[in-house]
Amino acid sequence: MNLRTVLFLIYGSLALPLFANAEDHLSPEEVFITAAPIDNLLQPTQVLSGDELLIKSVSTIGETLANEPGISSSYFGPASSRPIIRGLSGSRVSILSNSSSTLDVSDVSPDHAVTVESVLADQVEIIRGPATLLYGSNASGGIVNVTDGRIPDALTDNSISGVLEVRADTASNQDSYIGRLDGGQDNLAWHFSGFDRQTDNIDIPGFATANPAERPGDQINGELKNSYSDTNGYNLGLSWIGPRGYLGASVSELDSTYGLPGPEEEEEGGEDEPVLFEGPFLDMKQTRFDLRGELTFEDSFIETGKFVLGVNDYQHNEIEPSGEIATTFDNDQLQARVEVQHALIGGFRGAAGLQVDQRELESVGEEAFIVATDTDAWGLFLFEEREADWGIFQFGARVESLEHDNDDFSGYDEEAFSFSAGVSVPVGKDDKLIFNLSRTERNPNAEELYSNGAHIATRQFEIGILANRAEADKEVSVNYEIGLQRETGGVTWEAWVYNYDIEDYIYQDLTGAEIDDLPVAIYRQDDAEFYGAEASVSFPLRQFGNFDNNLKLFADFVEAELSGGQDLPRIPPWRAGADFSFGQENWEAGVDIIYHGEQNDISSFETDDYTLVGANYLYRLDSADSTQWELFLRGDNLLDKEARKSTSFIAAYAPLPGISFTAGIRGRF
Repeated sequence: MNLRTVLFLIYGSLALPLFANAEDHLSPEEVFITAAPIDNLLQPTQVLSGDELLIKSVSTIGETLANEPGISSSYFGPASSRPIIRGLSGSRVSILSNSSSTLDVSDVSPDHAVTVESVLADQVEIIRGPATLLYGSNASGGIVNVTDGRIPDALTDNSISGVLEVRADTASNQDSYIGRLDGGQDNLAWHFSGFDRQTDNIDIPGFATANPAERPGDQINGELKNSYSDTNGYNLGLSWIGPRGYLGASVSELDSTYGLPGPEEEEEGGEDEPVLFEGPFLDMKQTRFDLRGELTFEDSFIETGKFVLGVNDYQHNEIEPSGEIATTFDNDQLQARVEVQHALIGGFRGAAGLQVDQRELESVGEEAFIVATDTDAWGLFLFEEREADWGIFQFGARVESLEHDNDDFSGYDEEAFSFSAGVSVPVGKDDKLIFNLSRTERNPNAEELYSNGAHIATRQFEIGILANRAEADKEVSVNYEIGLQRETGGVTWEAWVYNYDIEDYIYQDLTGAEIDDLPVAIYRQDDAEFYGAEASVSFPLRQFGNFDNNLKLFADFVEAELSGGQDLPRIPPWRAGADFSFGQENWEAGVDIIYHGEQNDISSFETDDYTLVGANYLYRLDSADSTQWELFLRGDNLLDKEARKSTSFIAAYAPLPGISFTAGIRGRF
């Protein structure tokens, strides 16, 4: 899709209200929190769905959520970005697909893409607090759950319904096509969804390399080299649905080829090593099978029972500019969960269950940095809640065992015990005061223990704890957080302060040494402390007839350091933002401004402050045949500012896109 097509969509979405008559828009969709067994959650919970998700969706889940309070991203170019929650990243944040692990290797390295697509999602949930223990110690920093309905769990009113969407943008010359069909008959329901997205190198303000002394003389101004992508995938699901539950299965496939931005060299290759591509790139494929079911019991101690099974076949190749495969990652993984929710006992209601994980991770090739590792884990969990006259009390507990078996280095076999508790007390008419406490033990993952080689993506020579012949201990995190919430009425707000005191925190120590011209990064352990706050308030402005308008203000910050006062790498800066939204009946629009402070309290690349200004517009049209159309336009970085993320491994070489316009049309029938 070229620029003329984008401009046509922009013009059409702006001009349509001048000559079209539309009925009242659809009522807001009801939101369900699917990643927790009980609806009333104490922990900070953010949900993106409906029109808000449509407007904010981009090509990665990390960037889709990056402007939410308390959330940042690991930006490794436009094709790979993972959410960071309160400064915690990697294997401390669990990414789920329909409440089950994504079964990918995005937690192993920042250049590995997450295998969920926000453009196919019904909603995206961010969850922290006691309920995270249901999903393991790898959720100690929080959970991001993406639901897309690939396995139907309810019968539909229509025999067939669907969604078609086309979108494009100017910064990457994106072509994106998305489709979904849902239907059923009698007790059978089925689902199909798919997408295809292609992008070119993204446009940026200025040069990619921040330091002029490191900048090649032939570097192109205004373009991030090697930032293209070509991604497509599909989901196919079928369920039998009865009066007391359902049983369903799905098969999914995702293929993605994308460039790995980073430092450029003046000259590449030679007579014996021809350059076929502009830089290293990654070619990934995941095939996944899921089976899940739910059964409601009558007149029983157990009210509902659920089970989930996910199995995948994942492989990606990291390929040099010469076309030679430098590294191949194979990840065969299985996750199974059984969960039951019990009836009221002594005033408590809750859920308990068992989770089993098996993983065979293998990295081979000249630049493989992790030796083959088999991982087996199991966990037992419990989550309970009691309502009283004074408020709500919740607690959770989990015991889990993890065993790593590595081909070259010593194995690892440990248990971890975690618990959490929280109380919610009404304050006044509409407010509630919340206090959460947790103690979480986390076992190290494979790359933290066994990395031992040159990592093509991070441009480091990485050495794991056991590969360095050191002793590996569990991370033990004691977390406190206090929140004040008002979720009803014209004015709503949410404010949180938190402190994470982490014993034996695992981090990368840049030693200053070099191996094969790469800086050496050794995984080490030391005590660390994270503390910060986030707050948001939303309120209506003066009303003019049926013209609605609303203003939302937010701010957040996080500080992190080791016990000796040393700074940690890739911590987000403080931010403050405002979002003004307005509209009436069949259209709405918004303007957002977010200021990011400078970040010089980190041990990695320090970043300057910057302000990002965006705008969006959405128009709804109901046609005579009950088809509903939505035309949308979003503008990002409208001031064309150079912006670099302190949370990115490649911040010194890959700024965020410059000014960009995204336009699209979605039809529902």
